[in-house]
Amino acid sequence: MTTGHDPAAGGRPGPEAEAESVPAPVRVVVIGAGKVAHAAHLREIRDLPHLIRPVAVIDPDPAHRAAVTAGFPRVAVCTTPEEAVWAGATAALVLSPWWTHRDPVIGCLDAGLPVLCEKPVSLDPAEIDELIAAELRTGVPVTAGYMKRHDPVVQLFIEHCREHAATARRIAVDIHDPNAPHLVDHLVPYPPPPFGPQPPPAEAALARALGPGASALQRDVYARGLGGSLIHQVNIVHAALDGSGRELYGNLEHSSQWAGGSAVSCRWRPDDDLVVEASHLRLPAHRRYRETLEFTATDSVATLSLPSPYARDEGATLHIDTWDAGTGLSTRRTHQAGPARIGFREQLRAWTRSVSWIPNPGPRPAPRPGIWPLPGLREVRADALAVREAALRLT
Repeated sequence: MTTGHDPAAGGRPGPEAEAESVPAPVRVVVIGAGKVAHAAHLREIRDLPHLIRPVAVIDPDPAHRAAVTAGFPRVAVCTTPEEAVWAGATAALVLSPWWTHRDPVIGCLDAGLPVLCEKPVSLDPAEIDELIAAELRTGVPVTAGYMKRHDPVVQLFIEHCREHAATARRIAVDIHDPNAPHLVDHLVPYPPPPFGPQPPPAEAALARALGPGASALQRDVYARGLGGSLIHQVNIVHAALDGSGRELYGNLEHSSQWAGGSAVSCRWRPDDDLVVEASHLRLPAHRRYRETLEFTATDSVATLSLPSPYARDEGATLHIDTWDAGTGLSTRRTHQAGPARIGFREQLRAWTRSVSWIPNPGPRPAPRPGIWPLPGLREVRADALAVREAALRLT
């Protein structure tokens, strides 16, 4: 057995250490300055001043707006994307709750602002179709905030899955999620709202998305365990199966919940050779978030472990175990990302490169084929259809 560290994933200096000529940071309007904005995006933006700079904020809550303007001087308080353009914005971060995304995203597209929209972009397929139509009409792109896809170790996992797709037998996802105050409260400059029932606008949006026959439990599990969390991993599975002809939607074997909806599990069978299983457990008493994805093929097992998405002092780890049936010899390759190579930061790097012009980008590694393109609305639609089907068949 051999163990190695992946220098490409962990030891390579980030773009902030590279010599490059950038005309100016991408100037963004932050739409929605709540928990995720402060715990993740704005925290990374402070460390990437050469790539991105907030110039405007749109949020109905005065405390949210004040927290942004206190941390970033000369940020304009606006009420519409058009006002943000006048304030100098050239792109938009839509970070508000998912049920509020439709109008600001369309408003940004109409104003010519490329959008990075937090996940889930929407859980309503009809609404996603509206966003796709607006993107096509305006020619302005929407990038989905699947930040895990930008982690270099996750990309290596996806590559391995694609390379061994012909002999794939099982993909398993297991998440233990405290979803508890200790994970993010210290990162937010005001008291965050407590965990509780969905607010009325969210309930209305969930009713539209699932239809009148859905139960209150189905709506709650769809908003949280399925659409709020597992949709990330469904996207990773979709990326891993891309090009194989296998689909999750339409191939659901079962979907079940227990513990009052705080735990959910799904099983898909895309064909006779492959099973995909995913579980999410909300466990507030646990101190640490734990996420594991395992890809099993006939001659290898790839195990991906991810820390809390808000952790900056930990990185992802990927173990790839292979063996020779004839000799009995096994090999383990280990890939680890450095502490700063986290999804939120890598996502901002990738997205700002996509919406800015860099005349002299300097020595960057060549992107891996099929991995680097930014996830868009068509992926959002495929992911939403899969988890929506699971919600509607929940037992």
